[in-house]
Amino acid sequence: MGCIKGIKTDNVRDYFNKILSPYFEKKGIIHQSSCVNTSQQNGLAERKNKHLLETTQALLFQHHVPKHYWGEAVLTSTYLINRIPSRVIGFKSPLNYLLEFFPKKNFYSKIPPRIFGCVTYVHIHKHHRDKLDARTLKCVFIGYSITQKGYKCYHPPSK
Repeated sequence: MGCIKGIKTDNVRDYFNKILSPYFEKKGIIHQSSCVNTSQQNGLAERKNKHLLETTQALLFQHHVPKHYWGEAVLTSTYLINRIPSRVIGFKSPLNYLLEFFPKKNFYSKIPPRIFGCVTYVHIHKHHRDKLDARTLKCVFIGYSITQKGYKCYHPPSK
């Protein structure tokens, strides 16, 4: 695997700063940016953003999840897209393709996918309840944890 020789970004000023620009210069990385208001110059990135947005909208609308959960929906869309096989990369998932280059990395947990916005029941451990209390909380599934092998669930009554 070779070194990065160049990077293309849109014209967002975040990429032109006192840390990133000297880093690129030091490493010999050529930094190119597109012209202002020319999204057609960012074709591949714009198509991926559109794919991500459309998947996010589908997740939110399918189960009537309020729009203020858009951040969780974007993360869940990304999680799912990275695990779905793609024709472009030989019917491998982007995650499996990445693992070919970094086989010793443990990038992901192997928990089964769930339907965004569905009702889910979260177990309440013994030390958080009495003998006659409910053993589960009725929640809404809103995504996958990036730090633990588990799901993110929302409990509307307690927020």
